[in-house]
This record gives sequence, structure tokens and C-alpha cells, in this order.
Amino acid sequence: MMIIHKEAKSLSAFTERRIFTASARAAMLHILSALTEKDDRKILLPAYIGLSKIEGSGVFDPVRAAGMPHGFYGLSERLVPDIQCIENQLRTGQYKAVFLIHYFGCCQTDLQTLVDLCHDYDALVIEDCAHTVLGGLGPQRLGSYGDFSIHSIHKSLATTDGGFLFDNKGQLAQRPVAEVSRISRQSLETWANTDVVSASKRRRENFFRVASCIERVGGVEPLFNTIAACEVPLNFPVLVPDNRREALYFRLMEAGVAPTALYHTLIPEISREEFPLAYRTADTILNLPTHPDILEQHWPTYLEHLEIAIKETI
Repeated sequence: MMIIHKEAKSLSAFTERRIFTASARAAMLHILSALTEKDDRKILLPAYIGLSKIEGSGVFDPVRAAGMPHGFYGLSERLVPDIQCIENQLRTGQYKAVFLIHYFGCCQTDLQTLVDLCHDYDALVIEDCAHTVLGGLGPQRLGSYGDFSIHSIHKSLATTDGGFLFDNKGQLAQRPVAEVSRISRQSLETWANTDVVSASKRRRENFFRVASCIERVGGVEPLFNTIAACEVPLNFPVLVPDNRREALYFRLMEAGVAPTALYHTLIPEISREEFPLAYRTADTILNLPTHPDILEQHWPTYLEHLEIAIKETI
């Protein structure tokens, strides 16, 4: 009987529990569809979920498609989860899962403590890492704490589609991904051929370039006062005061700098009366680009126009 073969027969011990999908929302639907079959309890969602006329809602559309009942928990203006609100809802026993969004690629709470709290109440945890493709650069990245995590390839690597989920407990190993929800070959090849770590490091460096400019100029408030050493933000989010966001947005566009205002419109299921802080953020958020393919020669012009635009509009 052969004991030592001439070549490996299986490397399953070294395989990550990653399942590729067409997008992060497809990854979320894959998870929720499985959970709905086993348990008819609700999912608890953060009360800051965006809606786009073109793309719909990447978070809420899968919840609706899976037919899963839901509730919401509050956050601060800087998108820090309200732990007491979460625990109060979990105490009811109505929730089988809690959805944690790492907004713009950063975690705003003690993640391990929050995951432990959810597990204490028999609720699974799904981490939304769509804004940070690797979950960061540290030894224990975002996406590795909960039971599942979802990630977007196309948001970080400029592909036309692509995402994946991590099945951290191996609960979906035997569940095939629907044909319509599979990643394209071209996007999978781009993922395989891209030095994602180096691109993430460049994105992080660019974040601090913009941060230095904002600190010097003032006028707007960074959403994140600090970020962890391992975190890789998708962009640089700021809060623009005094209803001046639109003026700053168009002034930057005129200068050739294209910001976004992610989650500026919330899904109608989130009540302004019940969650006023979420709407305050939605009404003032602006996201400045820090992606890794900003050319070195463009940085002086970018930061100069950013400074001028803030001084002229704020």
C-alpha cells in the first residue's frame, strides 16, 4: 500500500472557505437563502442602508429576495453600532442573524465583543466587507470574526463584476452557487492576476495623503478620527456641514475630481423619525477618492483642487 505518493492528491487542508460569486449582493443572497430554509426568525440590520436608482440596494435587495423578515438597530452619526440597541432586540429571541457593515472598509466597534454578544443570543453574524476586498492587511482581518462575510471584487479591482463570501464555519460547503450568481471568468482572472495586497497598501497610503490635506485645511469633518493599522478604507469619507455638500461636490467635479456620496439616500424602510442620526449622516456624507490607480503626477493637482474647493464652498 502506497503511503507517500509522488505528488499531492488533495490540498483541502490549505484551502480557504471562499466561495466566488457575481457580486457581494449575490454572496449575501446565497447566505440568506440557506438561512431561510433552516430558521424563520429575522435578520437584524443596521439603520444605514443605501438605495440607488440604478443599482437598487446591495444590502436590502437580497433580504427582500430571500423573503427574510428583518429589523433595524441604531448607529451613531459616525456609524458606530448601538450595542445596547442590538442586545435589546436580541433579547426578544426573534433574530437568527445580525448583519454588521464595515462602512467604507473600517470597523467602528469592538468586533469580537459584538460577535460574542450575538452568539450568546444564538444569532449568527454576517460581516459586510464589500468596501474592503481583503478585509484589511492584518493577521486577523475584517470578515474573519463572524460566521460569514461578504466581499466585493469589482468595487476594489475595477472589474465589471465579482465578489465572494467566506464561510468561516463551513456551513455552506455543499450548497452550489446558482448559475446567475457566479463570477465571470474575466473577473476571476483579474482577481488571480492582481497583486491585491500591494493595491491595498497603495489605497491605504492614499487615504493618509487626503487625511493630511483635510487636517491642514479643515472645513469638513473626517468620518473616521482614526483607523486601525490593518484597515484599508475604500475612500476618504467626510461630513460636510451647513448643507454645503452639493456645492462642494460640484466644485470638485468642475476641477476634475470625482467624489461620491455613498448612502446619501436611505431605503424607505428606515424611518427618519426613528433613526435621525442615520439621516444626518446621509445628508452630509461625501467620499473622496483614494483608489490605487491615481497617478503620482496627479496628486499635487488633486490636493490643490481639494483645498481650493473646500475654502471656496465651506
